[in-house]
Amino acid sequence: MRRDTVGVFAMAAVAACSSAPPATPEQIEQAEQRLLRPFVETADVGCGELQIDITGNFHVNVGQPAIDPSTQTVTREQAATYREIVWTNTTGDLSHAFVLTIGQPPAVTDRGIELRQQTRFRVLNQVRLRVHEDRRPLQLDVRAVGDVVLVRQAGGKVREVKEFVVSGGVASTR
Repeated sequence: MRRDTVGVFAMAAVAACSSAPPATPEQIEQAEQRLLRPFVETADVGCGELQIDITGNFHVNVGQPAIDPSTQTVTREQAATYREIVWTNTTGDLSHAFVLTIGQPPAVTDRGIELRQQTRFRVLNQVRLRVHEDRRPLQLDVRAVGDVVLVRQAGGKVREVKEFVVSGGVASTR
């Protein structure tokens, strides 16, 4: 009798977990726009290190920095649930800082390629991009840290902060 009871509870738990209806394309688009919003409202961030955690659907929204093999390295790691790319400035020189953007991808129009609203990051030492490949809620999180972190909101003045974080579609500084 006890074994039957455990089996019934296990089947009920599986049914409860699998009974949630899948998200509609409109719901997914709304969630993506909510998570992207801080990156179309911020203009520039300068930092020592940048950590980016995303789900695969945001890969098109995250630019990848150009590499100069004489002063920068790139490593790749494949794990069970994610893949990670790490760009490192081996000189620590500001002239070899990485530049990348996060936001709306450029649009191809009849006038050519048009840039859209994005946040530009200038990173002195290291950029770590982790792309999660498991089944998880949408994610587009960023953490910019370093000895000096500079943030300029669109149309605003440059502010020095300890860190700039975007998590769950909300930007914050400390």
